[in-house]
Amino acid sequence: MPVSREMTESQVIILGTVMSSHQVPQAWDALDGTDYVVHIDQKVKGKQSGEITIFSEHTDDGVNLQAGRQYLLFLNNNYQHWVVNKCGNSGPIDEKGDVIKQMVHALGND
Repeated sequence: MPVSREMTESQVIILGTVMSSHQVPQAWDALDGTDYVVHIDQKVKGKQSGEITIFSEHTDDGVNLQAGRQYLLFLNNNYQHWVVNKCGNSGPIDEKGDVIKQMVHALGND
């Protein structure tokens, strides 16, 4: 998906560092998965600040985040859980330079 479209469709966009994670058992609204506590280093879109908990199901569509690593994350709320969009522009900061440049351009900050 083009970065500009994902920016529009995402409720929250952050640059954040994963602080911790823990396993979550299956519930009525989600498969089993992992909750990641992410410190918001920089907010691009949304009202969140401080820390945000992001849920990832243990499926092929889930994300695997590593504690201590910084990520660019495009997020939406799904059944009371923040989840990473599955459109491909989220990922480790050091691998997303082109996406960040496109975001800066789309915001008119270049």
